[in-house]
Amino acid sequence: MSNNKTMRQWLAQIEPWWMVLVLLFIYMISILDRLVINMLVVPIQADMGFSDVQMSLLLGPAFALCNGLFGLPLGWAADRYSRRWVVFGGLVFWSLSTMAAGLTRSFTSLFGARMGVGIGEAALMPAAYSLIADKFPVKRMTTAMSIFGMGPKLGSAFAFAVGSAVIGYTSTVGNVSVPVFGDLNGWRLALLLIGAPGVLVAVLCFSFREPLRKGMQRSHSNTGALADTASNKQTLKEYVKENKKLILFILLGFSFTTMAVAGLLAWMPTYITRKFGMGPKEYGPILSVVYFLGAFSMIVKGVVIDWMYNKGYKDAHIRFYSMILVLTLPAAIIAFTASQFSVFVVSYAVVDIILLNSIFYVSSTIQLMVPTHLRGQMTGLVILVVGTVSPTLAPTLVASLTDYVFQDKAALGYSMLSVALVSVVLAIICLRTALIWLKPRMEQNARERESTEAREQASTTSVLDKSERYTSPSAG
Repeated sequence: MSNNKTMRQWLAQIEPWWMVLVLLFIYMISILDRLVINMLVVPIQADMGFSDVQMSLLLGPAFALCNGLFGLPLGWAADRYSRRWVVFGGLVFWSLSTMAAGLTRSFTSLFGARMGVGIGEAALMPAAYSLIADKFPVKRMTTAMSIFGMGPKLGSAFAFAVGSAVIGYTSTVGNVSVPVFGDLNGWRLALLLIGAPGVLVAVLCFSFREPLRKGMQRSHSNTGALADTASNKQTLKEYVKENKKLILFILLGFSFTTMAVAGLLAWMPTYITRKFGMGPKEYGPILSVVYFLGAFSMIVKGVVIDWMYNKGYKDAHIRFYSMILVLTLPAAIIAFTASQFSVFVVSYAVVDIILLNSIFYVSSTIQLMVPTHLRGQMTGLVILVVGTVSPTLAPTLVASLTDYVFQDKAALGYSMLSVALVSVVLAIICLRTALIWLKPRMEQNARERESTEAREQASTTSVLDKSERYTSPSAG
């Protein structure tokens, strides 16, 4: 009996971390399915005859518009229903859409398949961050979220390692005849092979328990929907109106960082091929190492942010990020003016480590800033605004500068640099401005949270004392 109790306690301790690892792995798969087409620009253009602007529409708007538009309704679903099922459904949908992209025969159908990837991936972020916030106490939440926040970096490393290997393999196979769909060449086979495993991985969503939502009451219906209580009556519209200046500058700040990120990620493989004459098999492993370093830097960032938070900087996530963003400016200039690949890699690694994980900072801030019953919806709103406008505009803006301003495909690096520099400067201005309203808001929330935890602790102690008095032998 004692052994069984010990085993249950041990499982209870490791289950939250297992959940984080599962969500991290799913996040990595989402990045792989999102970025694989970036490595296939050259073969797709050779096969289909698409221009840079057409490819930019596939890299940006096709994914980003649907990813952003569906973020809010799927965030609402994550606030109301089982978050495990939300993640499961999203993963299956975007995996099937990635496979469908390999079967397309026109620009329109490929655009539609990329839309499907965007819709499916919109389910992950609102549900995952909500799960983590409810699974962990506040003192451990930043650590857990920093591990999950490694997703974009590890996912990028995973994408370039696995993607380059799969693309290298399929390029040597030649055309493969598939019933109904006819002959499939290398880039089509790559999309099929990369999309298929996600359907199987989806079952891992049910390897951990759905945590209870903090501050919420569950209805007794079979739907698993959450009942409204007096403490969760405020709507998203009311909350946004109450904090409109703060939310506006946060959304603007991270929209600009995402603009820089989207412009760089969309065209990075093509830039390396055009500038240095390297294909996926050559640059894939190198970029994979860069992204792995960026991923593990999240642990260091999490430690620093925890230290700042405990020192009294309750706005630590955005304060820290807005400070280190300055370093990306000289690093980006060196990277995209370098003639040697080694100089480019080192400089770009600095840009990557600092810049390419902005979603962690804004999502973590939301979990600490926003009422429990609005977290998924607020994350969805961020995805709607940040994840729609910037990824839609950035790849096409880079392509337009290349085609119409510089009028030289060899000038792609200058186009990427221009978009990145302007975006980062505007992001720094907006995020530093947001701190004006964020600091008092976060300090107030921290006081309320500490007060609530103290009352809960006192209540628990009182119950235990009464229980001990009831069960102890009487004196006389």
